[in-house]
Amino acid sequence: MQLRLSLAAATLISSLALNAEDYVRVQYLQYDETLNKTSVSAPSIMINKDFGTDYTLNANLVFDSVSGASETYYDGASGASAFSRGIGVKAKDIKYANVTYSDQRSAGGVSLTTRFSNRDELVLGTNYSAEHDFYSNDISAEYMHWLDSSKNSSLSLGLSYQVNEVLVRCEENSACDGESGASEEMSADVFNLQASYFQNIDSRSYAKISLFYIKDSGYLSNPYLNVVRNYVANANADVVAELRPDSRSAYGAMLKYVNALSGSLSLHLSYRYYQDDWEIDSHTLDSDMFYEFRNDWIFKVGLRYYTQSEANFYSGEKDYFSDEVYASSDFRLSNFDAITYKSNIDYTISQKLSINIGANYYEQSRGVAATYFTTGFRYNF
Repeated sequence: MQLRLSLAAATLISSLALNAEDYVRVQYLQYDETLNKTSVSAPSIMINKDFGTDYTLNANLVFDSVSGASETYYDGASGASAFSRGIGVKAKDIKYANVTYSDQRSAGGVSLTTRFSNRDELVLGTNYSAEHDFYSNDISAEYMHWLDSSKNSSLSLGLSYQVNEVLVRCEENSACDGESGASEEMSADVFNLQASYFQNIDSRSYAKISLFYIKDSGYLSNPYLNVVRNYVANANADVVAELRPDSRSAYGAMLKYVNALSGSLSLHLSYRYYQDDWEIDSHTLDSDMFYEFRNDWIFKVGLRYYTQSEANFYSGEKDYFSDEVYASSDFRLSNFDAITYKSNIDYTISQKLSINIGANYYEQSRGVAATYFTTGFRYNF
């Protein structure tokens, strides 16, 4: 039986991880950037099933369809393609413009939560994702230990390991895999470790602090992005694939605070700090306000602000790179600010069925803007 809860009660109960239910959730995401850049359509389904009070199984599937255009340098004399590269290209033929792409992705995951006699929890999970030139597998585990019998504070330790396979398309005069179009199979591994401390402050609020460490290793470059090296105006230059370091170590912290200001109004605040050895530092401020109306409607509005510094091997200039080992012109490695405006409405039709719709707007200081909409339903069984 589904319980109707005020936001104040839901704040506390969710913090105690006692809100598991049997449900099916179906969602649809539509993401569109301005200037006909990236467009993503992504239907998904999630099933959550309790087996008694000690086990919960969660499974999800998502299917993405991605299309659009991405800016990069290329040899205009060879055609508008990310693979239009060459040594000694005429300077006048070097272009920086959008090149088109499209892809589909299928992904899914399963997790099992086990609760012990002291109500500590162990969550084991695995995920798989496949595109035509990128495959990813990961496993994860997280253990949560209650520090007191009243379950007002806890410690959690989680880790995950991801293995990625990238099929790098062949260059001119390379032997190609006729089926995949790839000349070389590259791999990249990601290790993630996180420790968290949770504390109920009172019956209406809680706080959580998390520390994390991330280690990437292997092929970390983007095979679809190019840089220009050895540029000489009115002469020649080299248009070659970007090259990033084959490892990256990152660490940071996240703080979260939730307060049920009244029986119908709740505030969620968080801050995340990130730093890595590519010299990227980032700060993320996130805020959400939830308002419950007549026990049937929940309205959410939110604001997210993000800022980062640039990587030590980034430049967007055509005449910057010469014999540096690492080089990238990917604007996502540059310094920029971004702000996201968020809104969502949940409506409970019955004890078993609820629907939701969300609208969001993203704007970046580098000129990228996007809208993304979500809609779906949840059915409790």
